[in-house]
Amino acid sequence: MSTESPAPTERLLFLVDDDERTARRLASMLTEDGFVVEVMLDAQEVIERLARAPVPDAIISDVVMPLPGGVAVVVEARRRWPTIPVIFVTGRPDLLAGIILAPAPVVFTKPVSYAELSAKLREVLAKPAKS
Repeated sequence: MSTESPAPTERLLFLVDDDERTARRLASMLTEDGFVVEVMLDAQEVIERLARAPVPDAIISDVVMPLPGGVAVVVEARRRWPTIPVIFVTGRPDLLAGIILAPAPVVFTKPVSYAELSAKLREVLAKPAKS
């Protein structure tokens, strides 16, 4: 996978995508790179999971899913943890136009380069959290 040093195994990621094959493949690569990954196949599942510990270090989510959708995941997560890093991986980045989320999430268009996604994930996780 990545040629960089592995991420600490304590870094928990929530990976949300209703395409199970895509989600499992990405989760496998992230796990191989040292992340702990919880895969959820719909937005409602992750919204319910946000109420329980442990808290994720970052969320990687698709945008287009059965309601409530990926943006609702981010709104709920940011209600609880305003600065949690979010990366959207979507085939429809145009659907995010006009939606204001602060801090702004990183957006990748499918198909995504794993090397680019991994590098950006490491970058956002390395930034100190701001309140």
